[in-house]
Amino acid sequence: MKISTILILIFIMLAVVATIAEASAIYFNVEKQIRQLNYDKLEAISYDKESSIKTFLEGQEYKIKLIATQSELTNEELKQMVVLDDSFYDMFVIDSKGVVIVSSNSERIGLDRANRSYFINARNQTYINPVYFALVPQEYSIAVSTPFHGGVLVASMKLDALSRIVSDRTSLGNTGESLLAFLDEKGDLIYFSDRRFSDVKIETVSKNDAVSRPIYRALLGEESLMLGLKDYRDVEVISMTNYLESINIGMVNKIDKAEAIDIPRNNLIKIFFIIGILLVIFVSFAGFLISRFISKPIKKLKNDVNEITKGKLDIQLSKSRVTEIQSLIDSLNRILATMKLAILRTGISKSELGLGEAIKAKEEAEEKYKLLYETSLDARMILEPPSWKFTSGNPATLRMFNLKDEKQFVNLTSADLSPEKQSDGQLSSVKSKKMIDKAIKEGSAFFEWTHKRCKGESFPTTVLLSRVKEGNKTYLQATVRDMTSNKEIEEKYKMIFDNSNDAIFIHDLEGHFLEVNKTACDRLGYTKNEFLKLSPQNIDSPKYAKLVKTRVDMLKKKGSIIFDSAHITKSGKEIPVEISSKVINYQGAPAVLSLARQK
Repeated sequence: MKISTILILIFIMLAVVATIAEASAIYFNVEKQIRQLNYDKLEAISYDKESSIKTFLEGQEYKIKLIATQSELTNEELKQMVVLDDSFYDMFVIDSKGVVIVSSNSERIGLDRANRSYFINARNQTYINPVYFALVPQEYSIAVSTPFHGGVLVASMKLDALSRIVSDRTSLGNTGESLLAFLDEKGDLIYFSDRRFSDVKIETVSKNDAVSRPIYRALLGEESLMLGLKDYRDVEVISMTNYLESINIGMVNKIDKAEAIDIPRNNLIKIFFIIGILLVIFVSFAGFLISRFISKPIKKLKNDVNEITKGKLDIQLSKSRVTEIQSLIDSLNRILATMKLAILRTGISKSELGLGEAIKAKEEAEEKYKLLYETSLDARMILEPPSWKFTSGNPATLRMFNLKDEKQFVNLTSADLSPEKQSDGQLSSVKSKKMIDKAIKEGSAFFEWTHKRCKGESFPTTVLLSRVKEGNKTYLQATVRDMTSNKEIEEKYKMIFDNSNDAIFIHDLEGHFLEVNKTACDRLGYTKNEFLKLSPQNIDSPKYAKLVKTRVDMLKKKGSIIFDSAHITKSGKEIPVEISSKVINYQGAPAVLSLARQK
């Protein structure tokens, strides 16, 4: 067998072995990363949607509490509130005996609701009633209720409000979806959110058929990544389960295993197969070139020896850069010299034949997979020093600021996305520098900020700046959340607060006024700024002022009380009042909300 053939075969064998070993290592590593990427994506989606549902429910509690500060409510007022807020389909007031006395739906008036959970559990505190079947309007609902002048104020919501929150399938590919369901009184499973592969919105599945589904595991309180289970189509999926305990609802975010893992894995095998073939071809060609460089001087030496045996002693054997071949040539040259001296005297010119030196080169290519905030519903962007310009932003960033693509985004500055001044009067350029300096120094900075969309309209947000270090590189990651809906809710219920016919006061547990409405200012003759420098003792008559501390202690124990008192106006006039007080959470701290009705 020729030496060139042997070398080529050796190189092919080495290429095959190296390719298999390297491909196997890369394959298992990349497959692991593919799995982890999908797990992380589902976990992030689940966290965002669970947080959105909890925020929504907290907002509903806040609304009903604020409405309950009214001295009284009429049927017409409740109808208007339902029209203003489409998340509620009905609001009604139940008296202390459990009978509906006021309602946005006249069919409810007079109904006995004394045995309903939303009445029993809301006598002393705000309560969210888990999923139940409402006789009016004959469908499953969730209720939020709160104490109201000895009775209870109830607001009912259809499950559509929750379904809309999880309807977004961004980052869930072609087969992924988010599902919501609950168990009825018989333990059967009821889907109520829109499903990607079913036109049936509300579907009941018997317990025996549902036990192997991820959504059923979620309703049992199992919150984890689920593998090897099948969904309602009998298709194997990977899923993340969550249990919303306060409303007894299970949530599943899932994607078909075939799309998430099998298809990428098969594509990966094809890529490695093609790379392997190309590598074998490349190495075979390299082996051919190297064998040619090695076999060429050997072939030349063989031909020269054949000529010498024919009597041509004037041949000069060429030198070789291959040590072993050169040793053989040196030995043959000594033999040839001896033969020449014995036969004839001659001079032979020397020439050199350059033998190319074999060069072995191997290039390694490594792919790095990086998840750039693809699943977040919040805008996330990177700012890098020293100019602190944007260098990247996720898809939510483009949607929030009405941008076409990331290229347009990185060409903008922070000034392009902010008004000239913030709501506190500071220049945006000055305040942004302060926040950046704080985040770099302390590691993070959280603050409210007014942003501006590409079209020009401003909107409220919260911003979290986080310092990130990668080796010797330091930059900031900004997470921006659009707070437009929260501000609208605050403004809507602030209007109710300001337009109430009763005086409303909010003060901390130490007795410092934090907020008062217009009626309180008009009735007692103080400006709002003057009020915020006073305490309840300053406006109560001497007879009642000494009881303020006692009433606060009672509130800490009971949560709410009703008592008679008398207020003294700025001009000294005494006004008898009936006061209803309760402990609330105001701007993250406990406070007292008092509603004073003039007798």
